[in-house]
Formats: sequence, C-alpha cells, structure tokens
Amino acid sequence: MNQRPRRPKPPQSSPRRQTRKPITPAEARRRAARHVISRIFKGATVADEAEVRLGFYSASHWKPAEVWIVYKNPADSMALKSSDIVVVAKRTGRVLYEGPAGDEG
Repeated sequence: MNQRPRRPKPPQSSPRRQTRKPITPAEARRRAARHVISRIFKGATVADEAEVRLGFYSASHWKPAEVWIVYKNPADSMALKSSDIVVVAKRTGRVLYEGPAGDEG
C-alpha cells in the first residue's frame, strides 16, 4: 500500500485564559457582606441566660431564658467598652436586638 507520510500536527497552543466580566455592584455588595460577617463573627460565642449580665434586660419585653446572646468579636473582651451582641429568640430564631450589651464597667 502506498500511504503518504502524515504531516506532523501543529503544536497545540496553550489554552487562552478566559477573560471574566467585571462583577456587578450587587455581587460586590454580597461579597463585602460575606467578608464583614465572617470577620465580625469569627470566634463569636453564644451564651444562655445563666452566663450573661446585660444592662438592657430591664427595658426589654423578653426574658433572658427566652433568648440566645451571640457576642460578636469576643477577642475584644478586655476592651473598656460594652460588648457588641445579637439577641436571638430561642423559639423562633428571630433577631430581636443588635447593639451594645450595656455591660461596660
């Protein structure tokens, strides 16, 4: 059989890097929120009624036994300021309060 010699294949070029579209403002907002949330709540502690002393309970309409207290950034516990907390209802999971605990001093 008379076969022609095959031509060598041209070298494969490296695959081109795909160019990505810039992210939208909404995506930038989502990414920023995830970053801030992970930074704020990294190492957060959760406490029950027996473990907390909160100054705003007297003005609130819920009882300490009905809520979880989430301390944001507990690493700052030696600072002379009020703890930043989020109060979450045990029964519904609804966020009832976010702000200072009133426990400075």
